[in-house]
Amino acid sequence: MNAAQKISKARAGLILDAPFFGSLALRLTVTADPTCPTAWTDGTSLGYSPAWIDQLPLDQVKGVICHEVLHCALEHIGRRGDRDAYRWNMAADFAINPVIEEAGFSLPETRLLDPTFAGMSADEIYSRLPDPGPSPDPAQQGQGQGSGQGQAAGTGQDKGQQAGNDPGGCGEVRDATDAQGQPSTAAQAQAAADWKVAVAQAAQQAKAMGQLPAGLARLVEEIINPKVDWREVLRRFVDQCARNDYRWFPPNRRHIWQGLYLPGIRSEELPPIVVGVDTSGSIDQAQLDQFAAELTVILQDCNATACTVIYCDAAVQAVEEFGPQDYPVTLHPAGGGGTAFGPVFDEVETRGLTPACLIYLTDLEGRFPDQEPPYPVLWIRTGDCETVPPFGEVVDL
Repeated sequence: MNAAQKISKARAGLILDAPFFGSLALRLTVTADPTCPTAWTDGTSLGYSPAWIDQLPLDQVKGVICHEVLHCALEHIGRRGDRDAYRWNMAADFAINPVIEEAGFSLPETRLLDPTFAGMSADEIYSRLPDPGPSPDPAQQGQGQGSGQGQAAGTGQDKGQQAGNDPGGCGEVRDATDAQGQPSTAAQAQAAADWKVAVAQAAQQAKAMGQLPAGLARLVEEIINPKVDWREVLRRFVDQCARNDYRWFPPNRRHIWQGLYLPGIRSEELPPIVVGVDTSGSIDQAQLDQFAAELTVILQDCNATACTVIYCDAAVQAVEEFGPQDYPVTLHPAGGGGTAFGPVFDEVETRGLTPACLIYLTDLEGRFPDQEPPYPVLWIRTGDCETVPPFGEVVDL
């Protein structure tokens, strides 16, 4: 039985034995890809290495297909954003591999598993992983593969890193592309919407047949009715501010000869951002540490030039400056009185700062400034206060 026949038999077996995975697997166009070390998906295709599939037993081929299907169902393709692809694949594998094995499937021995990350999303895991450094050299693919079990929190070096962006050796996710083969956010958005509908239909069918395990049922509920993840909102917010950093002067020289005066990007780096921290006593250190860890990852990924942290209760109590050489960001609040938000915005103006954005960590119980600032604001709410700020976006921590 060759690789193509093995893939076909594995998909047929899933349709009979695991209709949830089987019906979703049929959405992917199967493509033999000798240049790929293991397998990959971009939300529409399932690429595989014939040589790699040849050496896997049939039960592990089924597990690999389920692995790639879950990447699609959980929108791991579009949710990566500008995050490091290798590290993102590592985080996504840690998130889905336990679910696959709990459903009764086998995966290659190189799989990534770590009970530390149980129940976490890929986004949560990503912020907890150390930077693995540059992706491995494809020429070293397949050398020194380890067991993959219980070695999760490291960089993957002790597992024998796979070529490309597949640290766990079970298949990777790649960017969705348009008809010309170019990365496309529109294609990613459409694929995500289509997969959400398909997941709901597959779950309904499997449930009617009594073949939807409890773990998968919970996962399906999260896919269909997702909770807003503050990490995702924070990353999108900062990324959008970076993308929107345009100036009409000087114009983009590439287009002047055509008589087009288009805005030029000010810099490939994200301009400084400002973080306001409510020090009135409503935020505990665990929340501060969690926020700081995620913020550090985003600043590094977006190549931020600087971060100014302003601690404030009823007045500004302290200001800290962080540059790339100072990361990770650590937060040590000072103060503890009442809450007023205006002093933070006044401090920005007093210092002559022109931030890409301002992020305010607070319970939202306090006095807001009368005037909206000329830069985007994201309020990260830490409590149950239902106050709606007069401007900016709000997300719950």
